[in-house]
Amino acid sequence: MKIFVFLLSLLLFDTLFASNNEWEELILQKMLHSISKSKNIAVYSKDKSLMHEFKNSDSIRSVASCQNCDFILAKDDVNSSCHKPTIVFSYYEYLNTPTAVGVFFWQKGRPTIRFSAKRLKHFDLQVRGELSKFVSIND
Repeated sequence: MKIFVFLLSLLLFDTLFASNNEWEELILQKMLHSISKSKNIAVYSKDKSLMHEFKNSDSIRSVASCQNCDFILAKDDVNSSCHKPTIVFSYYEYLNTPTAVGVFFWQKGRPTIRFSAKRLKHFDLQVRGELSKFVSIND
């Protein structure tokens, strides 16, 4: 019994103090799954650290070209030649990128998520599940 309590407390401690990268991976997976129409999602990003986050995922795979992806993840430079739904990581890019359907960024140590209803509709996408409360009709 003592071993079980110890293992449970170790698991809870690890969960409470997970790194931002682990939280970022979980949030991005949740965002992609909530707007994707398929269970197997192909993502493209120029940022190799983002692509590394999905190496252990069974349902999200990275592709080498934006032409073959379902979604683009853009931290810095948004590829305007590919007209694919994009998730960006700054609010400025979200407002100024016509293909940005969603944004994820950290603000005051908290994750901030937002989806654009108008842009989701343009790509014939919708947010399902618990993330639907983050859809903004004003963007």
